[in-house]
Formats: sequence, C-alpha cells, structure tokens
Amino acid sequence: MAQDNSGIHSWLPSGVGLYLGSSAVILGSGTVRGFAKLKINGERGLLSMVKKRISVALVILMLLVQYAYGIGFTTQATAAGIENDRDIITSVSMAVYGPDGQTVTDNVYEVGSKVKLDYTWSLPNGHGYVAGDTFAFQIPAQFQLFNDISGSLMSDDGEVGTFTVSQSTHQVLMSFNGYIETHDNVQGTLRIQTQFDKQVISGSTTQEIVFPVNGGSQTVTVNFKPSVGSTIEKKGVSGGFNADHIDWTVDVNKKLEPVTGAVITDPIPEGLSMDSTVSLAVYQLGVQLDGTVTVGALVDASKYSAEVTGGLLTVRFTDPVINGAYRIAYSTAVVSDSLNSFTNTATFTGAGRDPVSSSSTVTIQRGGSLNKVATNYEWGKQIITWAIEYNYNNKVIPQGSAVLKDYFNYTQNLVSDSLVVYPVTLNSAGTAIKGTPLLPNVDYKVTGLIDVEKNGFKLEFLNGISSAYRIEYKTKSIGRVLKDTTITNTVSDSTYNVDATQKIRPAIIYKTLSGVDYTNHTTEWKITVNGDNFPMSNVVVTDTFPQGGQKFIPGTLVVRNASGTVLSESDYQWELNKPGEPKSGFKLKFTKPLSVTHTITYRTEFNNDWLYGNTDNFVNNARVDWRDIEGPPLWTEAQGLFIPRAEVKNNGFKTGAYNASNKMFTWKIGINYNSKAIADPNITDILTSGQTMGDGSLRVYNMNINANGEPSQGSEIPKNAYIYSVDAGNELKIKFLNAINTPYYVVFNTFLEGQLIDSKVTNTAKLLDGTQKVSKDLTASVNIPYGGEYVFKDGLQNGDKLNWTIVVNRSQSTVKNAVLTDIPSSNQILLPDSFHLYPTTVGVNGEVSKSAPELVKDADYTLNISADADGKQKFILSFLHDIHFAYIVDYQSLIVANTGDKLVNTVNLSGNNVKSVTQDTTKEIIVGVSSGSGTGSGVRGTLTVQKMDAADSALKLAGATFDLYRLNGSERLLVNTRTTDTEGRAVFNNIWLGSYVLIETAAPSGYTLDSREYPVTIGSSANINLTVLNTKLATPTPIPSTVPTPTPSTVPTPTPSTVPGESPSPAPSATTTPTGSPAVSPTPSPTVVPTTVPTPTFIPGGPVITPAVTEVPGVIIEEPQIPAGAVVTPGATPSLTPSSSPSSSPTAVTSIDDDIPLGGVEVNEDDVPKGTVSEASGGKLPQTGERSPLPIYMAGLGLILVGFILSMVFRRRKQ
Repeated sequence: MAQDNSGIHSWLPSGVGLYLGSSAVILGSGTVRGFAKLKINGERGLLSMVKKRISVALVILMLLVQYAYGIGFTTQATAAGIENDRDIITSVSMAVYGPDGQTVTDNVYEVGSKVKLDYTWSLPNGHGYVAGDTFAFQIPAQFQLFNDISGSLMSDDGEVGTFTVSQSTHQVLMSFNGYIETHDNVQGTLRIQTQFDKQVISGSTTQEIVFPVNGGSQTVTVNFKPSVGSTIEKKGVSGGFNADHIDWTVDVNKKLEPVTGAVITDPIPEGLSMDSTVSLAVYQLGVQLDGTVTVGALVDASKYSAEVTGGLLTVRFTDPVINGAYRIAYSTAVVSDSLNSFTNTATFTGAGRDPVSSSSTVTIQRGGSLNKVATNYEWGKQIITWAIEYNYNNKVIPQGSAVLKDYFNYTQNLVSDSLVVYPVTLNSAGTAIKGTPLLPNVDYKVTGLIDVEKNGFKLEFLNGISSAYRIEYKTKSIGRVLKDTTITNTVSDSTYNVDATQKIRPAIIYKTLSGVDYTNHTTEWKITVNGDNFPMSNVVVTDTFPQGGQKFIPGTLVVRNASGTVLSESDYQWELNKPGEPKSGFKLKFTKPLSVTHTITYRTEFNNDWLYGNTDNFVNNARVDWRDIEGPPLWTEAQGLFIPRAEVKNNGFKTGAYNASNKMFTWKIGINYNSKAIADPNITDILTSGQTMGDGSLRVYNMNINANGEPSQGSEIPKNAYIYSVDAGNELKIKFLNAINTPYYVVFNTFLEGQLIDSKVTNTAKLLDGTQKVSKDLTASVNIPYGGEYVFKDGLQNGDKLNWTIVVNRSQSTVKNAVLTDIPSSNQILLPDSFHLYPTTVGVNGEVSKSAPELVKDADYTLNISADADGKQKFILSFLHDIHFAYIVDYQSLIVANTGDKLVNTVNLSGNNVKSVTQDTTKEIIVGVSSGSGTGSGVRGTLTVQKMDAADSALKLAGATFDLYRLNGSERLLVNTRTTDTEGRAVFNNIWLGSYVLIETAAPSGYTLDSREYPVTIGSSANINLTVLNTKLATPTPIPSTVPTPTPSTVPTPTPSTVPGESPSPAPSATTTPTGSPAVSPTPSPTVVPTTVPTPTFIPGGPVITPAVTEVPGVIIEEPQIPAGAVVTPGATPSLTPSSSPSSSPTAVTSIDDDIPLGGVEVNEDDVPKGTVSEASGGKLPQTGERSPLPIYMAGLGLILVGFILSMVFRRRKQ
C-alpha cells in the first residue's frame, strides 16, 4: 500500500490524542488547540515548563512513529499468486515427429512418438504481479518425462524468470523476476520436448488429452496406430476332428488407415469348396493399442458386395473410403479325403496402395482307415492284448467291403471269447470314446484263419458302416517261452495292411535285488522260478558271482511256494558251489517236481576288495536246469546287478564349502567308508590355490553310516590318536597312530589370504595304508561366488543423470597397486562431486553391500578426472593401499544425449600379485531424455579461445589455462581443461549444445589473471570463437640511487589520488562480425593522474602499482539476428571515470541456438523463439508508493534533531 509521508499524522486517526498533563495535542485535523488557555506572563519558570513538555511530547511522538512502523502498522506490499488469479496459458500446440525426425502430417500417430509441446503464455497489462510470483500447471500424464527440466525465460533485454519441470509430478513451475514489474505485454512460449508414454497410453487407439488453457481446459483427441505387424490377418479353424468344413476370418485395415476403393480377394484352395456367399458376413472390428481386436456390430450388406467366381472370393466395400477395421467371416466345405492341409491367402488392396497379403494354413486331423496296436502284455501268463482301429476317418463302407483279416505268429492262439467290437465316437481332440459293444453274429461274425506259419481270424460286418470301430482281443502263447521273442500281428482290409509287434520274455526264472544294508555291507536277492506255472521236474538252481565281490550268507536262505509258504528243508537240498568257499555261490535242488511259482531269497556280504575284472559293480547270476515231462534236459538263466553308492566304490568321499564373508573353506573328508582293516593309516591332501591351514581347525570324528548308506558325523576322537602337518609343498598329512577298521570324518578349515581368488578351488585327498592306496582319489571342488571377478559395473538412469555403480574385487582377491580406469562414452559428463568409495559387507553367499565408514579421498585413494583433446573424459581411481576385499564405487554422469542413444561405459581394473591382473567390463544403457526451452543436444560444437595481449592484439599469449564448465541447473560440471598454445589458442572439441562458463585458472607468464567468468551458450554452430584479453603486470618504478632527504617537508602521496573502482561502469558489448568469430573489444585503460611528488623519497613496501581496469567479459554472438546488448559505436571513446561504487557490467551471453533441446529430436523450427519473452512495447508500468522505508526513518531522525535543538535552546535560555 502506498504511504503518505507528507505529515507524521497520517498513521493516527482524527480524534486520537496524547494526554500531556492539563494540555492535549489532537492530531488528525492538523490544528493545535489548548494553547490559547495558557497565560503568558513572561515568567521564565512557566515558559520553561511548557517548553520542556513540548520537547518530551515531540520525542515521545517520534518514538511512537518508529515503533508503529516497526510492528507493522504500515501495510506491507505482498506478492500476488498468479495461479490464484487466472491461468496465463493462452494456447497449446503439439507437434508429433516420426522416427526420421520429420513432422507427422497424418492424424494417426505411433505410440512412443516424440512430441514438441509449445505452451504460449501471457501476463495481462496492469497485472500487479511482482518479482518472485509463480505460476504452475500440469503436463498431461500421457507425455513421458525422463528427467527434471529447468531453464530460463528470456527476453531481448535479459532474463524474465525461470521454469522447472518435475519428472515425478509433471508439474511446470514458472517463476518471474522484476522484469514483469516494469514492462507491459509480457508474453512468451515455453517449449517441452517429450514423447507419448507407452505405459500410460493403453486400451483404445483413440485417446483424449486435456491441456490447461485460459483458466479452463482444452481437450485434444488423438488417434494412435495400433501395434500390429500387418494391416491384414487371415485365420482359419477346422470344424473338429475329421472336419467337413473350415471357418475362415480375414481382418482388414487393422492399421486404421484411410483406404480408397478397398477390395479383398481370396482364392479358395484345392480340396475346399465355396459355392455361395450365403455364409459370408462382415463385422466392424475394434483394434486396441496392443493390437488385440474385438468384434463389433454386423455391417449392413449394402456396405459391401461379395461374390465367388471361378474359385475366387471377392469382397468390395461400397464406401469410397474406409478408415476403420473390419472382419470378414465365411466357411468352406472340405471336399477332399486325401488332403489334410489347406493354405488360404487373402489380399487387401485399394486405390494407389500396394497389395498386402496374409496366409493361414489349417491342418485337419483325420483318423486313419486302419490301425493296430498292442495295448497290454501279461508276462507271467504270456497273454497279449491287441486293438484294431477301423474306419476312424468315418468313411462310408458298404456291407461286403467292411471285412478285416488278422494274422499273428503261429506260436499264438486267439483267446476264446476275448474279441469285442466297440463303436467309437471321436471328440475334437481325436480321442475315441467307446460305446456299447456290438453283438456277435448280429452285427458282425468271426471265423478262424490259418496260413503258412500264421494263425488268425476274419471279422466281417454284417451291415454297411460309416463310423469308427475299435476291435479288441487277446492272444496267448501256445508253448512255453524259453527266450525273448517278438510277436508280429498284421491286420488288413480291402485297401490297407497294418502291423503291430510285442516282445515277450520267458518267465521260467528271473532275479532281482531286494534290498541293501550299507551299515552291515549286505545285499538281499530274490530268485523267481517257474513264473509261467509249467510242469517242471529235476529242477536245480545254481547261483554264482561271476566277478566276485560277494559272499553267500548260508543262514539267510529261504524257499517259498506260490502262496508264500516256507518250504521245509526236505523239499530241497543246497550246497556251496565249492566246499568251504561261500564266495563261490551255492546250488539248490528241488526234491519234488514243480508246477507253480517258487521264490528263493538270501543275502550276500559285499566288499569291493573281492571284486575282480574291470568293474566296480556287483553281478549275481542264477541258472535253472530242469526237464519237462517229456523231452531233453533244458536250462535258462537270469542276472541281477547291484550298483553301489560312490562312497563304496571310492572307499570314502570329500566335500567342501566356502564362506565368502570370511574367505574360509570348510573341508570334510570321509575315509574308510567300507570299514577296511588298515594297519598304517595316513591321509594326504594337497592344499591348492595357495590355501593356508586354519590354526587348530583340524578335527577327526567317528562316522555313522545308515542302512541306506547316508553318512553322518559322530563323536570326536581324541587328538592324541593322530598327528598332522603341512609341508613346504602345502601338502596336508594326517597320520593315525594306531590301526583302524572303521570309517572317520576329517574336518578342517583353510583360508585364501594374500591370493588371487579364482572361480573354483579343487582339493584331492587319498587314504593310504603305509604307502599303499586303499581309496580312490577323493576329490571335491568348491565354486567361489564371483571368483575371478575383479570389476563389475551397472548403471541406471535417474532423470537427467546416470547412477553408476562399480563393484571392485568381488572375488576378494589380494591386489597390489590396484587402479580403476573408467572411460565413459562422449555423450555423458562425469560429475566429480558425486564420487564415493565404500567398503563392503560380504555375505556367506558372496553378495556385497555397502558398509561404513566411506573411504577418504587422498588418504585411501586418489581420483583423477581428465579429458583428451576431443573432450572425451575418463577417470582413474588409484587405491593407495593393497586391497583384500570388495569395494563399491558410486558416481553419476550427466546425460548429454538424445532419446534412444546408447551410453556406454568401459571400466578396467589393473593391478598385480603373483601375476598381473587386468580385467575389463562394459555396460551399455539406452536412455530417454526430456528437455525444455533453452536446452539442447544432438549437435556437437567446438569452442576456440584466442588469448591476446590487451594492448597489442597481434601478440598471442601462450600458457593460459582455462576450465570449461557445463551449467546444469545450479550445478557446474567440469567438461575439460585446456591451455593455450604458441598461437594463443585453446580448443575445446565435441561440446554438446547447452550453457557453459569459461574460467581462466592460470594466466600467461607476466600477465595478470583474468578472474572473470565467461558465459557461453553452444547452439547449432559447429565452431565458436572467443577472444580473451590479458593485461601485463605493471613494471615497478625504478628507485633513484640518491640519498633521500632525511626529513621531507611533505610526504608524497604513495598512490594516485584518483583510484579506479573494481570495474568501470561503462561496458561495451561484444560486436558481431560477418565471419561468425568476432572478438571481444578490449576496454581502454583509464588515464590516472597521480598527485605530484616533490622529491623522490623511498617508501617502505615497494613500488606503487597502478591497478589494471578489469576487462568486461565478452562472448562471441554466433547468430547476428539475436542481439546481446547495445552495440558500441565505432570510434567512440568510452569515458572511464573511476568510481568508488562501480556499477556491475552486464554480461553478454552467446545465444547460439536454443531451439534444439537436450535429448530431443532435431526438427525444423518456426519463427517463434521458444522459451523466450516477446515485448510488444517497451513502456513501463506507473510506479506508486515507496519501495523503501527510508522517508519514515528520515522523518524520525528529523524529529529527534528538532527535539534535541529545542532542548538546547531552552536550557540556554534557562541559564
């Protein structure tokens, strides 16, 4: 609110007064009342009292004014919230670009297309907004933002404000500065480079996007192309098993394109028939974004025509242009019995369009005319069950032709009454469902057939048939099966012959392993005799162990009959094959003829020391000799096999485990699993890969073995029962001090200290009796998590940055002089302040996680970030101490790439141990980038800095060092450091579009350091030139050799009487030259006239140096149509009057090109400078009120002075 400071009464309402004894001063109307009542009689005392009271009143009044202002009685001006007033967005435009970067002119877009949004905004004149006011709006969710965006709102006169875009909330926040308080017609355009979001846009191809405009909303309907490979798709479905028709569909125009004169043609393939279009129908088709379709309403027949001519189906749409998708559905009859596969190709075309085709192949599953299978074999009874599948293709077969003949081996007979004929129904999967059996001699009849070495039958249907049938029957072996035999069965009709086979085996004797007891080292065997129940006499069973390894246990022999009854010893006799040698087996003779099945069970003891031959398995043979009632002696045999556990074969085992958290192996050796008697037992185990034995870790335990062979650790044996040592060859030796005949566990720990750790460690132990091996090699291999890995890299995009993580030395090897070198691709910039190096906690499984405290730079490691002549960066992280564990390096890089670009980082770790270590790994990330006005990428530029003498432009200066920083919001990111050469040039290559700052860090020899910052904006130009001037260091005035006057009458002034300010107020702007590489005009040095010195006098402290006038930063303007400021008139000489309060020099910023956004697609821009402010007229708004409380302060000060003066005057008069 404006303040009226014409009088001090303005803050106090009329009628409000201060009571001062018998008098009152009423402030409000400006009049003073009550003084007329005072009688002025010349008395000094009364007059003095009145004067004192007036002075006190004035002081109190002054204090009240000051107090009132301080506590806020004066109304303060407040900033208006623009978003609470009206929406300043006046219009929104959207441009969509294809993969080629060209604007899409169709009204149907690809999901994921790049989009340029232009928000035009305007502030109304007389708005009353002030610096700091903001406006916020939302970018619709259908647009994908990959990162936060920030930038400046620019006008021809400078910055109007800033804007930010939040990736997470899609909120745009525009913040204005004081520019809007002094200008009318403030308006501009804010551009956002983005793309359609595939994750948000789903469902229908028609989407509505709502934009904020003029305080309301504007809805834009956008049509998207569905994700389909082809605009036409043909499909066919058969009418089930043995189908007699096929249903076809043709989906057309799935891409939703405008098609003029749409026609579909479809030739009917051979074997199919379509006589009319009665079955044809056309439906509207809904196509979703993901390409899925939904069938809509039936299309009226007037909208299309269909005809079949010469086997060609043609469908024409009658509308001149179709834009939607349609489904054409029709059926064809199957007229071929011999063809099973049918391929149909439909073609879609229109005026001016290339034909597009789609094919579909339908295979009809048919049942065969005739087939035969063996479905079951009863081994003990030697019975085979057969099945004939007849007419499964549902042909019509007349009576007299429906006849089957079936033949099988002459050794087989048809089992009486076993033949059954079933009618069957085939479902859609072709599975036969049996119905009620047909009646023999009513529906069919069967007669026997005999052929050469064949038996068989004939089945004749008594009526014609047109459906499928299944004939099941059984055959049985006529004689006894003495050996393995294959039975062949053949069935035929008037056209086909089909065979089926079944292998049959003898059931006279067979042998099986019934069980194993590893605790007692025994096996149980079972021999079955006369399993086919034939009469047998003089039956003798002989059991042998052809490769040894077993010993018959006599007391375990048991003989049983078919009912399971144990036979008495009078029913059989047995003896060892060799007297006194149970390892030779035994022989058992039945004392009575057999006519039913008998079983013989017994046990053997097994020991692999008894094996001979090239085997580690246990073989058991059984032979039976007998006579039939008539005929010669017969025999046959069977074999059983026992394959023991590996521990039995090896007489031990070894296992290992690795704990990555402490780099410790735990090894377990199982020795003497077979409980051998060993007189001088000792174990050797070479510790490979540089393992070191854990002190006192070795223990020996008894081993328990279950009946199923599983070993387990028992009680520990005394340590004085064995001794162990590790020799110079890293071989562990364990010696038992006494003989053993039981199994043991040996458990110990080893570590990998100071070693390079590979992916696998293998150890082999041996059990010896003296020097004789009594076990096979007992080997164990342990896989080490991340063994052999020295560097691993991963990355994840986080807005406009990439978060990189490097895991160093996950193998936890010992590496000396470890150096990590990382070379990122040139489309990213390393962020030096983001680097962190952490120790890790390693889990048992080798997984690592960060721990604390973080390692200290220059104490634990060094970090060097550099760039080559082309601007390509790399960093080298060197560990200052040997590393033994895993570390994690976290850092970030700024993305300076386009959407879809690949960012690649290659990292290498090098070091040494017993051998040199080097390992590379590469990580590639495809990024997405969003951008706004004033930011850009996609073009690389070159910045050439020319260093010259400020007084002599022909003098080029070498040795000046510059740092180039990229501006990213509030961050400054070092891009490269260059030093001028002998020509005075420093070149920064391959610079992405964007804003930068150039800083001189080292001056040429003999020159003052230019400490200013040079803003540079890299636009579309490929080459930018910048001239920077340096001033020579002043030469000290020589000191005369004459002896100075001892007592000078006048001390000379040591410095010029006129001292220049830090920088002169005038600042000539940079001038554009036609070559595109103009130089900054050097500012003339001011002439300084010092006070005359009468006599040269020596002043301690050295010569006086005339201060150099600071040069005004200048940047070359690449595009002349965008002025950077006022142009200096040629020949004009600036007046440089040093001032104690110099004005700041406006910085001219190169505006190369702000139309190509960081990460965006290069597009042809229009004439409206996006992200800038247009000013129709430069008039200023009228200013009212005061922006400062200074007038009130001055008024208060004046009152104090008045009171003080009056007080002094009255005091003097009183005196």
